[in-house]
Amino acid sequence: MYIMGALVIAAIRWFHMCRPYDRHPLYYYPGRKATTIIYLMSLTLIPSIVIPEKEGTWLLLKAYFLPVNLYFLTILLFSYFGGIMHWRTWRRPTLILGATALLALIAGPLASLVKGKMFNGILLGNIIILVLGVVMTVTCIIAIRAVLRWTRQFDVEEYSNPEDFPVNFAKKMVRIAMATIILLWVTALLDNRNVMAVVELVLVMASVQMLVSALHPQRKGAPEEEALDKSAAKVYSYKISPEKAKSIAAAIRREVEQEQAFLDPHLTIQDVATRCGFNRTYVAGIFKTEFGGFFHYVNALRLRYAEQYRVANPTASIGEIAEASGFGSRQSYYSVKEEMGS
Repeated sequence: MYIMGALVIAAIRWFHMCRPYDRHPLYYYPGRKATTIIYLMSLTLIPSIVIPEKEGTWLLLKAYFLPVNLYFLTILLFSYFGGIMHWRTWRRPTLILGATALLALIAGPLASLVKGKMFNGILLGNIIILVLGVVMTVTCIIAIRAVLRWTRQFDVEEYSNPEDFPVNFAKKMVRIAMATIILLWVTALLDNRNVMAVVELVLVMASVQMLVSALHPQRKGAPEEEALDKSAAKVYSYKISPEKAKSIAAAIRREVEQEQAFLDPHLTIQDVATRCGFNRTYVAGIFKTEFGGFFHYVNALRLRYAEQYRVANPTASIGEIAEASGFGSRQSYYSVKEEMGS
């Protein structure tokens, strides 16, 4: 059931994408390739069906469901959320650890084949699995901490920028990851086939739940916003006349400055485009070419307003000033000041 469930998940993850999100799979479905490969790896468990009574097969199962599964969990977290954050530093060290995970998958069963009066292959196999399990647990915890750090960045600091990070989905995945670590270690320490069978079913159900959550894109932004840089913005601006560019810039100033849209702590480029009545791509391009970027423009206005508010309200606390100025929190206020060198 575990193998069949994993293969179904792999097939759905690879072939099913909602429209129109399938036009930008790298943006809306980060980690899709890694997820498919990981669940296809369940085929390595076929010996547990063919020769379940062998000690080597039992070691294979334990290796797969402790160090290897924890390694897969690390890859899933980094490939999905690391991909969103454009953080690729994890790839080389994590792939090197993949060799360690492979060692766990083959060393335990191979050790069980070695017999002798002075050598206990089964004991050695179990030791290898537990030691590598500790290594992979530490690696997985590092991945969880990275996701939590990114979550706090977008959940607490409330930056106004076009990039979209699925905060609620990240929190859900962190809870599932932590529960999985506990479950796998309980299974490893109890060393019981019946417990392992129950855990396999639980993991299948958890995987199905994650699949259902990820089938509909968790990112609400637009890929052109994420990829937009200064040169791209100029290309967009060339597609419109100078008169229209001035019109868009004037509309941005009216909505953001005069109507004080910058006081909304969750303001996005899409919000500004909707208020102005222009295409989001063009608005994003004008922000880059005329205003020095959305983040810089909006938060410069907030900092200026915060200074005026502080002068007008000398008894106000930093938290009150930050909230009144559109930062949403004191942490966001300090972070923006540091970011902009104010």
